[in-house]
Amino acid sequence: MTTKEKAKLIKQAGKIYTLGLTVERRREKLRRLVEKKVPYDSPQMKQALSEFETADEEWKRLEQEHLEYRAQLGIDNNTNLPQSDNF
Repeated sequence: MTTKEKAKLIKQAGKIYTLGLTVERRREKLRRLVEKKVPYDSPQMKQALSEFETADEEWKRLEQEHLEYRAQLGIDNNTNLPQSDNF
């Protein structure tokens, strides 16, 4: 694996991690609204849900892109080791 490929993997992983934190913050905001008994059809709840869904979909997209790149490089997504037919 080249230095450029490693850098791309690290950059992707960093984006996924950071976006994951955003997803969890937005999930927590939804939880707080539910705990406060804010109606599900209120503008506040709809906005919070929309923000969560947007971040969650982006996280899933980035994760899939990352997994596909790892597979392209021959990295087993279960072990983080290069795949080998020598076993």
